[in-house]
Amino acid sequence: MEQIETWKIRADFMAVYSDTIKRDGASSILYWMDGNGFFEAPASSKHHLAHPGGLAVHSLNVWRRLRKITVRDILKDGPGELWPELEETVAILGLLHDVCKAGVYHQETKRRKNPDTGKWEDCLGYTFRDPFPLGHGEKSLYLITRHMALTEEEALAIRWHMGAYDDAVKGGSRSMTEAMNLTPWVWRLQEADMCAAWIDERSAAE
Repeated sequence: MEQIETWKIRADFMAVYSDTIKRDGASSILYWMDGNGFFEAPASSKHHLAHPGGLAVHSLNVWRRLRKITVRDILKDGPGELWPELEETVAILGLLHDVCKAGVYHQETKRRKNPDTGKWEDCLGYTFRDPFPLGHGEKSLYLITRHMALTEEEALAIRWHMGAYDDAVKGGSRSMTEAMNLTPWVWRLQEADMCAAWIDERSAAE
């Protein structure tokens, strides 16, 4: 994928954020994100969007996917105009579900074998070190609610957005299934996240 300047990514993110999220505390969490490297962070250490600005790109991709899913489910593929409260929920879930990744990827010099020459060489890569290992969905939920209130449905969706990859689910917890029974936002956000990572970002890289 062609890497976009981080200032352009930030501008695109800010345009959606400021247009749709009007809730008390929205500016506070955004200020925290800006100060903790959200807009310079990759989306992963070596998989999808592993470059500066990748996290913001992924968040925008999830927002776009989630909006399409919401139009499909609620408006039955109608005109596509959502009422403001619904647009706000879609933006909060899409743009903020991965705030837990801010400040955890550290760029370092690594060694890799050049696939063309077969020789080992130095390269810049990311190492994951989390200074506050609270979990994934759990940490995003905690960070957001320090600044801005969420509805119960939004909180459940963000907590369980990792789906089958969530550590609690892999450990046998049935709580995610119960959360899905309570609100469709849980599986909508999971669907949007998977489509962004496995379709949009993979296709862009090819």
